Amino acid sequence: MKTPRLLIILLTMHLLQACSLPVSSPQPGKRDVSLENLANIKTPDILFRGRITIGPKSSSFSPCGSRQQYLLHLTPAMQRTLMTMAKTPYQEIYGEVFGHLAIPSLTGYNADFQAMLVTKQLNYATPDSLKSCSQAYQPTQASGIKPVWSVMLSGQKVIATLPGQTNQQWHLQQIQTQADRRLYLTSQGQLSLTPETCRPDKSQVYGWTATLTHNKQRRYGCARLSNIDASRSWVGTYFASSTKSNNFSVTLHLYPDHSARTLYTYTNDPAPLIETGFWQALNDHQVQVVMTQHQQQYLLSQRIFSRDGDKLHTQKEQVGAQIYQINNGGLTLYREKK
Repeated sequence: MKTPRLLIILLTMHLLQACSLPVSSPQPGKRDVSLENLANIKTPDILFRGRITIGPKSSSFSPCGSRQQYLLHLTPAMQRTLMTMAKTPYQEIYGEVFGHLAIPSLTGYNADFQAMLVTKQLNYATPDSLKSCSQAYQPTQASGIKPVWSVMLSGQKVIATLPGQTNQQWHLQQIQTQADRRLYLTSQGQLSLTPETCRPDKSQVYGWTATLTHNKQRRYGCARLSNIDASRSWVGTYFASSTKSNNFSVTLHLYPDHSARTLYTYTNDPAPLIETGFWQALNDHQVQVVMTQHQQQYLLSQRIFSRDGDKLHTQKEQVGAQIYQINNGGLTLYREKK
């Protein structure tokens, strides 16, 4: 029998209030992201690769190698581009997109999703989702036809293949990133990428146009950035064991598909309370963990953890619209060793 929704909420609030108190707004000028200033912070966009399903009323995204499914919010231009690759409604296609995760609404079918993926830009797409998801991660690369040429980044080297020449290795000297361009300066020339869709054939769409300048010649083509998730170092299992003053343990799972799972286990009850949601890195030392479902029912809570080696720590948490201070110095979780 399902536990009534009201009872679930009361259990959760009892668990949180046992270690939490309301707090006032923080002092201005704080550099780190906090729950109080999170609404004014632009969440960094990262690359997601997986299976995209576009329907007449809604779209979804499933990361490669995962059964997780996120509600997908596409820009109008991106939706028009991707719809040309699907022959039928709800056909899966492979896509790499830059974006961030957001909290889905409580009403309607949105409440069935743990998170919503809000996209900003396309990186690459092709109709064959099964084959593309099974391929290895790809580095940043650009190529063109008429004449045929290609360049690929490998660490501090750029491997170039030019017409009538053997493969060359150029030293990557500098990368300049701007809102409307990425510039790679090498010992033999430069590669400029502009965020515009580029379609070399009917089976592929790239998210960047490329201009290679070498020996006073310019060559044009398409490009994609590396599809490696730059925030993957956060993935792992973190835990805090129970103490004399705290008779339950906390286990936090941050998965590669950016889903998150928190388990609260009481010492006198082997069945844990389970919360599910998502996570995303805010910078190199802070991660946002949002729980959108408690015992499979909608209930919003979130924490911002700071990382110190293999340790995560937070002093506050938010339940609904209320922010609480966690007693006894906050919550500290330790990464499980492999």
